[in-house]
Amino acid sequence: MQDWMKYFVEKLNRKESLKPLLRNASLSLVLTCQNESYYMELKNNRFSWRRMKDDDNPDIWLTGDMTSISLVMEGEFLLRKAKKNGSIQLEGSLRKILLLESLFFLSRSRSVPHTG
Repeated sequence: MQDWMKYFVEKLNRKESLKPLLRNASLSLVLTCQNESYYMELKNNRFSWRRMKDDDNPDIWLTGDMTSISLVMEGEFLLRKAKKNGSIQLEGSLRKILLLESLFFLSRSRSVPHTG
């Protein structure tokens, strides 16, 4: 999971399409999977991550199995939908959850099909 977190945060920091959304935004997330907890933070338009410390107080707590979490974080499955179907547990304010869901969706590698 540690390698995956490193890859994911580097990917977010390289995504130019996220820059407008990140301007003046702050967000912290604790991600728990397979008895490991990581703290991911958005601060000064940059993402960082580290192992969680006891005194961390994140905006959002996200817990689940690796498959469900990776699908959500890669934008393949919507965060709120995963919570609703029980594949992840999610706690935080709606505003921060919507920001996080937007970041995950916009970080997708594949293009989104257009209709019309």
